[in-house]
Amino acid sequence: MPSELGYLFLASWLFVTAIFLYSAYWSFMIRRALVTSLYRRQAFWVGGMGVYFVALSVFLAFALTLEITELSINILGGLIISSGFILIFLWIDSTVSIARRSDPLFRDTLRWSKLRYLFWLVTIGGAIGALFTSINSGFSTVAGFGGALFFGAVALLLSAKRSGDMTLRRHLTWTGLCIFLLWLSSQLEQPLSYHFADPFLVQSLTVPLVAAGAYSLYRSAKSLVPLGHLMSTDADAPSISTSPAGPSS
Repeated sequence: MPSELGYLFLASWLFVTAIFLYSAYWSFMIRRALVTSLYRRQAFWVGGMGVYFVALSVFLAFALTLEITELSINILGGLIISSGFILIFLWIDSTVSIARRSDPLFRDTLRWSKLRYLFWLVTIGGAIGALFTSINSGFSTVAGFGGALFFGAVALLLSAKRSGDMTLRRHLTWTGLCIFLLWLSSQLEQPLSYHFADPFLVQSLTVPLVAAGAYSLYRSAKSLVPLGHLMSTDADAPSISTSPAGPSS
């Protein structure tokens, strides 16, 4: 049976899962209302990543709490984690390319167009390594997300400042913050394990960062709604509909 700390760990991860689930739901809902194909595409990406993070969070919550170590679970965990390496970086790469096209000066942030090939090699290598590590040593021993995600987050945050599209600028900022927080939470687990022996305590200490990343994902989806435009449209509607018709000549 899990300890009291184990149940607290489970509850905290289920809370994080709920935020990711709400982010995915919101993303797919606003995608139906968006007209611009670019915003619809980005909303689909955010929704898809929300679904992935829900699957990952549910798996980690129950597999770690129940301390399941069977080979089949390690294989499943390895597949979920390694696929995340590919999916997250594909999301980053796609978004950075869109951000560059929205820059009036078409600047190549962090020389992304050239370094992206190196980042892809590192990401694919990390995904393969994560799968084999999970099978041989257990999914809980897999190293956190690599440096490619860190550079991706930095590229998104820098691109946000250069974008000429205000809606996309907000979206890039929240997306970059989400990826950075998730990367940071994965990097802190090993240093914390040197100071705390209980793995549930180590995982629980990183949950606030994951929750902040989940909230940033929600804000990333919400930022795609041009609220200012909608508000101005709604404000203009009454004046148009209630204006008295002038006398016909």
